[in-house]
Amino acid sequence: MRTLLTSTLLFTFASTGYTADPPKPPPFAEVVAKSFNYWDLDKNGKLSPEEINWAIIDPSVKGPEAAAIAALRRGLKSAKGEPPKLTADELASPKPEKVVSNEKNAASAEKKAIAKNGDSPSPDQPKWQSLYMSSYQRITRANRELFAGDKPSLDKLRQGRLGDCYCLAPLGAVCFRNPDDVVKMITPTKDGKYSVKIGKETMVVTPPTDAEIALSGSTNGDGIWVNVYEKAIGEWRHKRAPSKDRDAAAIDLLGKGGSTGSILSVLTGTRSERFSLSAFKSETVSSDKRESKLKELRTLLEITFADHRLVTTGTGDLKSKPPNINGKHAYAVLSFDKKSDKLTLWNPHGQTFRPKGPDGMENGYSTMKGRFQIPVAEFVRIFNALSFEGTAKK
Repeated sequence: MRTLLTSTLLFTFASTGYTADPPKPPPFAEVVAKSFNYWDLDKNGKLSPEEINWAIIDPSVKGPEAAAIAALRRGLKSAKGEPPKLTADELASPKPEKVVSNEKNAASAEKKAIAKNGDSPSPDQPKWQSLYMSSYQRITRANRELFAGDKPSLDKLRQGRLGDCYCLAPLGAVCFRNPDDVVKMITPTKDGKYSVKIGKETMVVTPPTDAEIALSGSTNGDGIWVNVYEKAIGEWRHKRAPSKDRDAAAIDLLGKGGSTGSILSVLTGTRSERFSLSAFKSETVSSDKRESKLKELRTLLEITFADHRLVTTGTGDLKSKPPNINGKHAYAVLSFDKKSDKLTLWNPHGQTFRPKGPDGMENGYSTMKGRFQIPVAEFVRIFNALSFEGTAKK
């Protein structure tokens, strides 16, 4: 039977909110030292990805302990080169790093890393204390109500560190079009779980654990609806995984990447339509052909938004990109203004950005809470394709 952690590791959360000034947690190394034997299921002296996943989904792993296990998963997934050694000795003496004095500084460091790298691996070895503190902040500041506000707010929605932008961009598009559709999607069950409608199918999931909350998206106190949605998408993908991936944890399959068009089809129950932008990147395509494709795209955008259908887009592995535009990343397309010939996009990272000069491909685009406008003629040169919600069959 598990030995309870000392009182410094115990953390009590309110079911309907978070503590405004949470207690300062013990250092990362101290938490790991006290929890390592519990996490190390096979008792071989080192942690495997599978053992970390088991601790992540364990509801008894809470507070600082959950923040530490979330930090381990993030560090393991993000490190370039040789994977970090997850042994008791190595983790008890982590490499020196700049001291993170509080959760606010940890969050600031995380935002800078997201702006620089997007969903790409960190160029450095894990900074365990920083990862731990930012995870701790997510846990302590999460409002445990399902929907804490009047309605889900796109402006409060932020992607976590699972690399699941492909499923959050469609959710953001749904939330922008009609927040009530998100409310209808997720309902509590009588036994304390959540029923999540994924298109024509319903997934029932347990409440997100502290570690799952640390790793998945956030809503700035607006409730745990995004965490429940992500957990349901992970379980949905796990249910359909090929036999070779069936042993993988749902949280790993969630962060494996995917197609916004596929999720769009699932959520709406209609087959999405793809519009490729490859013609605008090929030197062999004539200018007349490009103008024809632009005209076709503008017409399609106008019709789609007039019908109140959803649109998503994404970037590939960009060799050169405007500042604040992430490669291999999904976005929601919120609107098209015919007069200005501009699209309004939403980045699931939800960041705010001010260009060092006029908006454009050289300086980037003014962004507020993930939203920015971009001329169609520039959009097609940066992004790979668009996915349009299909029309329902009559």
